[in-house]
Amino acid sequence: MKKSIWILLTAGLSVVMMLSACTKAGNIIYVPDPDEPMASTAPIVTVIYGQDGLGDRSYNDLIYLGVEEAATEHGLRTVELSPTSYEEGRDYLENMFQTVKSNRDTIPHLYIVAAAGYDGYIRQNSSVFDGNPYADLLYLETPEPLASGGSTLYLPYYGAMYEGGALWPAISDHATLIISNPEDLTVAGAAKGFSDGFYTDYYKVEYDDTYLVPWEKHLETIYLAEHSGQGYNIADTTALRIISEASGTIVPICGGAGYTMMYLCEITNINDYMGIDVEKFSWNCDMSILKHIDRAVGLCIGQWLSPEGMPRHQVLGLKEGYTGVKINPNIDDYYKPFIETYLTEEMRRQIHEDAIRKEEEYEKR
Repeated sequence: MKKSIWILLTAGLSVVMMLSACTKAGNIIYVPDPDEPMASTAPIVTVIYGQDGLGDRSYNDLIYLGVEEAATEHGLRTVELSPTSYEEGRDYLENMFQTVKSNRDTIPHLYIVAAAGYDGYIRQNSSVFDGNPYADLLYLETPEPLASGGSTLYLPYYGAMYEGGALWPAISDHATLIISNPEDLTVAGAAKGFSDGFYTDYYKVEYDDTYLVPWEKHLETIYLAEHSGQGYNIADTTALRIISEASGTIVPICGGAGYTMMYLCEITNINDYMGIDVEKFSWNCDMSILKHIDRAVGLCIGQWLSPEGMPRHQVLGLKEGYTGVKINPNIDDYYKPFIETYLTEEMRRQIHEDAIRKEEEYEKR
């Protein structure tokens, strides 16, 4: 039984009194205070984000929503950790590994890591989870399973971005990819997918009812940083300069930095943008490419609580419906004739099927 202690202060003297009873043998049995709240034994989910991850109004915030919705559904406790620096994030991870290695608490604990910049460190230490039956690891957005000690989840973006890139010439023949960095695999796959789709020849322009020629397309690329985990945050002044100088619609594959650019496009009307991980449309956003990481994280938490547990590795992409493309239903009247002419149901179906096939081919490389 849990001990309960009452403290009574009388005339400056502290007297410690304990609720207790005695057996005939003289053994003391402590009786709990009925008014004392019981400690929760609900499972715990802790999420460790990348540097300044939360508040990006995009990918990381979707993870947060997915975790909190699952917590409400299953009665879980949650801890959300968003470090302000790379070093602080490393400290969070080090503390996680030390806790899992030494703690023998029997309350189930799931650690979700959404920070690609610590890949090597995570893989070097994940084996500690093999020695603790009450702790599990879910490492997000890596195509490579862990050698031991945890589960991985990967939502490839190539297919959805390919589909978005292939659809885009029906709206505009100019675009600028703004990419966080060239090293993060999910970002690289997304950029490659959009570029491959953009340069397909699904659409042709008719001249004089005689000749059919491809669109003259222009796609530029801007990197915000050089290394993994970087380029996801940006000053407003820098973002404003970039979108002002960009050619055509911007396609920001750069997390929180992308949200900053999309927001600035809204309030300044300097440029149009393709929505990334946002479903809210406006006059500046004619199309959005979505990654439903909130649904995917909720799925994994449900699996973790099940008798079977989480699979060692899961891939949930365009084919599985965890990524996709939406066109603004209130698209500008200027573009409607192009949409109606080129984006027939048959064409949309063909592009979607091609995108699924292309994603499978890309991920096999």
